Amino acid sequence: MTMFFKSKLVVVDETTESEEALDLARFYDYDAVLLRIADTRSTEIELIRRLRIGGLRCPIVAVAHSLGESSRLRVLEAGVDDLIVNATSQEEIFLRVQNQVRRSRGFQSPSLVIGNVQINMNAKKIFVGDIEVSLTKKEYQIVEILALRKGCVLSKEAILDHLYGGLDEPNPKIIDVFICKIRKKLLALGADDLIETNWGRGYLVVEKRSPDYVPLAKPAEPADQDDARLRTGLFLRVGT
Repeated sequence: MTMFFKSKLVVVDETTESEEALDLARFYDYDAVLLRIADTRSTEIELIRRLRIGGLRCPIVAVAHSLGESSRLRVLEAGVDDLIVNATSQEEIFLRVQNQVRRSRGFQSPSLVIGNVQINMNAKKIFVGDIEVSLTKKEYQIVEILALRKGCVLSKEAILDHLYGGLDEPNPKIIDVFICKIRKKLLALGADDLIETNWGRGYLVVEKRSPDYVPLAKPAEPADQDDARLRTGLFLRVGT
């Protein structure tokens, strides 16, 4: 399953140890936690509780090949956002995790829509109107991570960690090059000015509003992600 998620451009950390899982959750800002559940053990349920008590706010998705009713209820009571039993494919698990991530970030539709830009997370493609934007994999990843954290400033180092997972990372200035190329491609197709520069701190995605726009309710202040190390997903397999 790990390799399948990586094939979907997900940066994955995997562990079989509960304590290491707790340390990872404290150190990184994850979009989701995927946890394998076994009917014969209570280790995973205790881990879910400890993750929530420790302040983990991202979605937790539990996966099991089979699970009795009493165990299902205990898993749900512990604080998972979704429980997948006997999934038909890895694609189903991936899509259900991705849907939880999207909703947790405030996007209700299957695609992320910001201004006249549509980001199809399933196809890993970006459109301006009906026209597809020709982006490299890394360019797409940058747009997606910024869009999912709309309104939050991400430092170049945080974006690099998302792209390379801490392995063989180039100079942070490469992010400036990526952003420049992305902007040119979007603007050439008539896209709104999607990515803003926060000088000295990094980049963020903003949605332009018309002058007469009035929100129905005051939005929550976005958390500052400037120093957070980012991951699009975490796959935890506790036990054997």
